[in-house]
Amino acid sequence: MADLKDLTVPMLEKLAEECGIKLKKSDKKAAKIKKIKNAGIPASTLNSLIDKYLKEKKTKKLNVNEIISELKGRIRLLEEQVKFLMSKINVSEVQITSKDDQKIMTITSNLEDIKKLIVSLIKPGESISIDELIEIKELQKIPLISLKHALFDLIDEGILKASEGKSRQKLGGTIAYLTRTIN
Repeated sequence: MADLKDLTVPMLEKLAEECGIKLKKSDKKAAKIKKIKNAGIPASTLNSLIDKYLKEKKTKKLNVNEIISELKGRIRLLEEQVKFLMSKINVSEVQITSKDDQKIMTITSNLEDIKKLIVSLIKPGESISIDELIEIKELQKIPLISLKHALFDLIDEGILKASEGKSRQKLGGTIAYLTRTIN
């Protein structure tokens, strides 16, 4: 059987108002329940009112679940749109994986495309500091870790020559300047 304790305080206040019972806002829930029970409302009327408000409470819960479901759908749609847009950048690829009911988005970059872009930006024989390199607009779209890996690959392949010097940013803690070799 339904009990007044199952109702929320605002619902208790509505029930009391419907029955013509005056409750103080400052009263605790237990005091409000006691006043309603001591008001002399017939048991059948009280039970029907309790059932009415419990049904209202259940429909509110369903609405919240529907809203959450709709938001989850919107989030999935947004994730798909972001994935599409990132794939159009042509430098990075977005992968969405699920782990413990959470979606994790990872951006993986095609190092070959990044290396070609870097080589096209630096002319043969030209030197550039790491600070200047990072400030190039085309390279700012690339995740820093991917840029770092591409630069180390280019150094290992002999396309870029690394040297120390003055630069706020340094690659590997010591490399401040990169010079493109003449091939």
